[in-house]
Amino acid sequence: MIVFSCLKKEFMNYVKEGIISNKVYDAYKKIFNKKTKYNQIKAWANSLPQMAGILADLPDNTGITIEYGIPLTSKSVDMVISGYDINHEPTIILVELKQWSYTKLIKSVDGVVRTKIHNKEKNVLHPAYQVLSYAELLKGYNLTIEKEHIKVIPTVYLHNYDLNISDALFNIKYKPYYQKVHMFGRNEALELKELITSFLKYGDNLNVINKVDNSEIKPTKKLLNEIINMTKGNKVFNLLDEQKVIMENIITLAHQSFIENQKQTIIVKGGPGTGKSILAINALGELLSVGLMGAYVSKNMAPRKVYKNMIVNGSNEISVNELFKSSGYFFRDKKDKYDFLLVDEAHRLQEKSGLHNNLGENQIKEIINASKLSVFFIDEKQAITIKDIGTIKNIEYYAKMLKSKINTYELTSQFRCNGSDNYLGFIEALLYNKKEKPKFNFDFQVMTSPQELKDLITRKNTNNNARIVAGFCWPRKVYTADNQNYHDIKIGDFSMSWNLKHGEPFAIRANAINEIGCIYNVQGLEFDYIGVIIGPDLKYQNGKIITDYKARSNTEKSLYGLQTKIKENKDQKAYYENIADTLIRNTYRVLLTRGIKGCYVYACDKKLQQHLKKMQSHRLHL
Repeated sequence: MIVFSCLKKEFMNYVKEGIISNKVYDAYKKIFNKKTKYNQIKAWANSLPQMAGILADLPDNTGITIEYGIPLTSKSVDMVISGYDINHEPTIILVELKQWSYTKLIKSVDGVVRTKIHNKEKNVLHPAYQVLSYAELLKGYNLTIEKEHIKVIPTVYLHNYDLNISDALFNIKYKPYYQKVHMFGRNEALELKELITSFLKYGDNLNVINKVDNSEIKPTKKLLNEIINMTKGNKVFNLLDEQKVIMENIITLAHQSFIENQKQTIIVKGGPGTGKSILAINALGELLSVGLMGAYVSKNMAPRKVYKNMIVNGSNEISVNELFKSSGYFFRDKKDKYDFLLVDEAHRLQEKSGLHNNLGENQIKEIINASKLSVFFIDEKQAITIKDIGTIKNIEYYAKMLKSKINTYELTSQFRCNGSDNYLGFIEALLYNKKEKPKFNFDFQVMTSPQELKDLITRKNTNNNARIVAGFCWPRKVYTADNQNYHDIKIGDFSMSWNLKHGEPFAIRANAINEIGCIYNVQGLEFDYIGVIIGPDLKYQNGKIITDYKARSNTEKSLYGLQTKIKENKDQKAYYENIADTLIRNTYRVLLTRGIKGCYVYACDKKLQQHLKKMQSHRLHL
């Protein structure tokens, strides 16, 4: 979306008259029907005149666009210069303007630096990453750019910055971004001018940028092929039996919602290992391939990162990010912005969004509102925090409120745990104290020590697909969250580190075998082998498995606020303790069902360890 545009000749006159920021501000108010912050107006007044001398030699009819809205986001690039190159090929140059005077390196977070903005130091995107992401989004979703082969040139101009090769901005960790972007400091205005004039020889009278702005926004053929290639021919994503049937129903209802302009909500129920995530990823590729626009959605970051990584195969295709969104993304979106949204792990949806849970109204409502077709993949027994509100009842309530037709399907066949439905039944009977515990055909073993568990999982990790996980019973310290040598988890002589917080996801990181993951790292994912350390929040007493929420670490937020609620509502103590009991059992149900070929267990509670040893006899001979 264009906020303000003019020809280069007009731009030069506005700068000369000192009214360029007023022109942009007036256009902003007209489009958005609201005022903007004074700091933004000040930024226009300070930065835009810096471009006047740089643009001086361009043809007078070169297009100048200020604050161009990037599709699928609420972000905008500061300036777009449009025209034709020496071969009369259409070209746009994206210019991100910065008033910064210094930056500091941040080692722990990817693509982020620290600088002073409005007299306050903040963590912000590296400018090369920022403008590169804009370029990738345009190239990945703007069909006109693809069809008409419009060149997109990302540049950064830090007009108050003494840029040099030893600067933090050129640290090697940012190389994947700055090597694809032209960056200039205040002493390189001439070099920036030469770059722009080398790409643009003829003006376009704003024709190129207007074509880009009026383009259909959908994944381009290149991006779509990458998504389809991830699933086609990959046995991990093969659809079997009822999965294929439900997939066809999803496609049919997607077409129906689009043609009839009728909202559709699909609820897909299924326990661990029934293929909910595989179905969601397949549906993403299929729906995009028929020309619909949407995204895969999950509360947990881990599955989003893993599936994105599989699509781009380790490259930095930023445009893929827009196909994988957090469930807290949609509170600002208008009705039916998307053709479809596929919500994996829907049991993890919450009311409020944002880092401080202070944004939006209700994630279920917001997702249904934002999409013509909403598909919720759900297992109610995988709710693991007191904030999780993803229930079938709640989904149906908001679907009816928003006049969306409801369709319900169920996945029942077990494709994990060596295909053993009985193993899942055994785990449920074990955790929820059912009398009858079925025999099962699956490699389930109880180790005599956590070290024995680690040794076995390490031996099984031949394809980087075996992991150790644990319950939330050991604190994680913020200042050691990226130090694998700091061992948070200590059990007697045994110790290991919690999973690192940054870098590649725990599920695919090469050295993650030396870390212990939590449920947030593995929910929605699977491994060949899983090793589970059951913490002291699960015990065995008087012939039953019980829970102890007080044994949970106080640095873990899944039961955050529970004890306060109990103190404030003493008459409802049993009610809140029952919630905690259910969530702890659900947590271990998830952890114990992540393995495809085997699950190995150690319990900190000695009586539970002895009980599990006895229960191991339910395993049939393999």
